[in-house]
Amino acid sequence: MRYVLFNWLSPEDVADWASWTPEQQQADIQRHIEWFTRHRDHIVGGEELDDPATVKTLRPGRQGEGVVVTDGPYVESKEILGGFVILEAASMDEAVEIASDWPSLTSQPNSTVQVQPGFVRD
Repeated sequence: MRYVLFNWLSPEDVADWASWTPEQQQADIQRHIEWFTRHRDHIVGGEELDDPATVKTLRPGRQGEGVVVTDGPYVESKEILGGFVILEAASMDEAVEIASDWPSLTSQPNSTVQVQPGFVRD
């Protein structure tokens, strides 16, 4: 079954990461590379996402205005969706086990990982 691992970041952790030395940043990147290498047999897709300031949000307009496009994040949230990984796992337990090894959970104190099953239509 497919599961999506969502990597949520707090603005504080993003700011802290930006203040790390290049060596600290490279070590963090290396931990993520090692995670992807370790779990590559379960990974079927995913993407790191760009800064929220680059997002365009589309919503239905009012009173027949059509679709309204605005700049910025698409939901009201303190957290930033940093990316997602699509996993193939035998069960939610296995997907959670893989996700619990996500490097940001140990390097960024406010990091959150969400695991959500893909919807299966009969």
